[in-house]
Amino acid sequence: MRVLPEGEGVRGAGLVGGWALMAMCTAAPPEVVVSTGEYAPWTSEKRADQGFVNRVVAEAFRREGMSVRFQYYPWRRTLEVLRAGRADASSFWFDDAERVREFLYSDPVSEHRELLFHRKNLSVPKWSALEDLAAFRFGATRGYTYTRAFWQLAGDGILTVEESADDESNFRKLLAGRIDLFPMDEVSGWQMLASPLFPEGTREQVTAESRPLSLQYGHVLMRRTPDGRRLLKAFNDGLARMKTDGTYERFREDIYRGAKVER
Repeated sequence: MRVLPEGEGVRGAGLVGGWALMAMCTAAPPEVVVSTGEYAPWTSEKRADQGFVNRVVAEAFRREGMSVRFQYYPWRRTLEVLRAGRADASSFWFDDAERVREFLYSDPVSEHRELLFHRKNLSVPKWSALEDLAAFRFGATRGYTYTRAFWQLAGDGILTVEESADDESNFRKLLAGRIDLFPMDEVSGWQMLASPLFPEGTREQVTAESRPLSLQYGHVLMRRTPDGRRLLKAFNDGLARMKTDGTYERFREDIYRGAKVER
């Protein structure tokens, strides 16, 4: 959704008024530009449906008369693009106190159990807090939220955390014994291990702790501006309609059917 500067078409018009004017001038619906990153099966440039979350994002906006163009970046850059105004929204993000102060959060679009993956031949004791696992080496992907406690313990030197550029690199380190534990979304983790990225049978070498590191909800973010608030309302309205008529649940079942999640 590109809003023209004053003097270039929609002088002084609000966002909703701008949509109406653009709709009268062209058959094409207004376009919402969404910054996002690779996190299959939730968001993925490699999937025809762009992943579950981005599929939901596109459909929610479509129901409000808007089209969506996704722009993929390394995760750390996606918020920079939104912050700079080069995108209208960003998909998708977990709760974070600092981000909540800076950006508007949509209603939840996804639910995620983040588990600690490890090799089956590694004995991990029962634990109730991350401090109990201080003897192990953790992997982490740059730009990911995880939990505030996780990064606090890493910053304090209580946990040993080695960051990598992406999830695939972390799983390769895990399989090679260079790290011991890797926190990742349950669905994404099992799907990646069963994908062509790894040799057949790799999945059988790995297990995950039944106790989740966290239960998180994914959100679409917008800037704290009048335009951002109008866009947020439009998205939430479209999302609510999807949940009411069963479309959201159908999309969700499509993802879980293909992910082969272990319980």
